This record gives sequence, structure tokens and C-alpha cells, in this order.
Amino acid sequence: MARLKRTVVELLDTGRYLATVKAIETAEGKYGEQLAWEFRLDDSDATLRAWCSMTMSAGSKCGQWVRALLGDIPESLDTGDLIGLPCVLDVASLPKTNGDGEYNKVNAVLPAKRKPKPVVVVDGDGKEIPF
Repeated sequence: MARLKRTVVELLDTGRYLATVKAIETAEGKYGEQLAWEFRLDDSDATLRAWCSMTMSAGSKCGQWVRALLGDIPESLDTGDLIGLPCVLDVASLPKTNGDGEYNKVNAVLPAKRKPKPVVVVDGDGKEIPF
């Protein structure tokens, strides 16, 4: 016999959160095979799950999320290459339509603000000039 504990879901406030892609798996969904994404929020141990189709085009949710992570949509992609990449999640708290409380929805995956690459200044002899 299994012992179960009540699951309490802590809702996030609507807003934007720094996160990292933790996992991406294929899952059978209501409309066919989908990608189930798991994101870990940077400031806590909290995770969020979100789903999208496996269509990687400029107009699809999958394509938009991949572009946010990589800067462009490649010709082909192993989703494992996205694990560990930083992003910003646009999150909303919404009421469930069946009256079972509220849940968080990932509205969008946005690019993380990346640190700018350091500028290297070179003198006439090709030697770097320190700052």
C-alpha cells in the first residue's frame, strides 16, 4: 500500500523570474506528443513546468523558447543541449477553470541578460592593453 502526503503548491506572484532549464522530456498530451519543460528558479528551490508542441518554427511556442535560449532557431536540435541554460520566465497566477484553486502559468520564456563580453584593446604590435 502506498502512503501519500497532501501536496501543497506554493504560488508565485505574477511577474518575471530568473530561471535555468532543468529538464525537457517528451510527453503524450491532449493534442499529441509534446515537450514537457522543467525550469528551476534561480532564487529558490522552486520549479515550474510548462508544455509546448514539438514544432520548432518562428511562430511556435517551442521556436520562441529555443530562440530565447540560443539567440536563434537552429536547423536541428537535441533538447539536451538546452539543459542548464539561463532564461527569464514570464509567469502568471491564474484561477483553474474547474474551481480547484490557482496555478502558475509560464506565459513566455525570455532571454536571460547575458554579461557583455569583455572588450579587448590591442596596441599596434598586437599586444593586449590592460584596463
